[in-house]
Amino acid sequence: MFKILFSIVPYAFALTAMLLFVLPCRLKVRVQAIWAMVLLFCASKFLCFAQFGGDAFAPELPEKFIWFWNWAYSGMCILLVLCLPGLLIRNRRVRVWVVPLMAWALALWGVANGLKVPDVREETVFFPHLPVSLEGYRVLQLSDLHVSSAARRWRTQAIVEKANAAEADLICLTGDYVDGMPSHQTRNLEPLKELKAKDGVVAVTGNHEFYFDFDRYQAMYRSWGIPVLNGDCLSPRAGLAVGGVGDPVGLSYGVPLPTYETTFATATNGEFRLLLQHRPVINFEECGIQAAGTFDFQLAGHTHGGIAPGLRALVARYNLGLVRGFYRTSEGRLVYVSSGAGQWAGFPIRFFNDPEIVVFVLRKSPQR
Repeated sequence: MFKILFSIVPYAFALTAMLLFVLPCRLKVRVQAIWAMVLLFCASKFLCFAQFGGDAFAPELPEKFIWFWNWAYSGMCILLVLCLPGLLIRNRRVRVWVVPLMAWALALWGVANGLKVPDVREETVFFPHLPVSLEGYRVLQLSDLHVSSAARRWRTQAIVEKANAAEADLICLTGDYVDGMPSHQTRNLEPLKELKAKDGVVAVTGNHEFYFDFDRYQAMYRSWGIPVLNGDCLSPRAGLAVGGVGDPVGLSYGVPLPTYETTFATATNGEFRLLLQHRPVINFEECGIQAAGTFDFQLAGHTHGGIAPGLRALVARYNLGLVRGFYRTSEGRLVYVSSGAGQWAGFPIRFFNDPEIVVFVLRKSPQR
């Protein structure tokens, strides 16, 4: 139903653009017909991906072809946004030429920003009860890579090389690694097995993990030496407990959703508790984030940083206001929501919201 809706709604966008942009410009009938065909072509993205690529959101088609259609579709959506302010422009030629050129130019920028390989950024975070053994400990987070036929092996390899160059003590993967079936995407994804950190690599599931042969992908990650945590707690170094909670979509596939308390049940010696969870929403309500001592630092993703300024408020509404960057719970627990290292090809643009790879340097808060 979700994919059918996504295939139909773009045609409503195209019709609205005709009503708000093309018709008010009083173009000749032939030009209006050309515009109608262009908009219908742009709106056909998901339908044609499903028809010719096998899946509306993860088509098996040439990479450049996918991104060309992503650009065309994004331009139509931006044109729709610009239609109403465009009606205020009295100069007819500006409305006919400048507004659409601006729309597809912005789309080119947004698509390129979604596809580019992110840089590594360091953030120093302070904790009052950090064990001495973890002073200066480096935790690298990779989230929402969305490896697919639209973001192939070359991009995954480039991200892995940058991550390895950061010389982290621990690499944490927080979900949504791939879109597409293992038969097509294993080659694009397998550079992940080259990730290197002193204390290894750990992961949790995102919602997209369950859409494409969940069991086979999980077995693949484990064969690469990447444990996928769900209610499990590891201690890669003295004084550190790393716990993971899987995505709640897994409930529909028979995968349980543990609580924070059970996840860290074995961490009873004052360890620093690092929680990995793909989306920063579900357990805030269901598993009692107010519980004292549940975790010290949570790494999450899922939101893609709000995608663009106009969409940030909508993303925040469905994630308890958590979109990008640092937040604190009412008890002072620190949460970081990554904007992600990739971009889902279903909505491929980013504005003022770069993809990212973040290294967190843990420090003990200075005494006051």
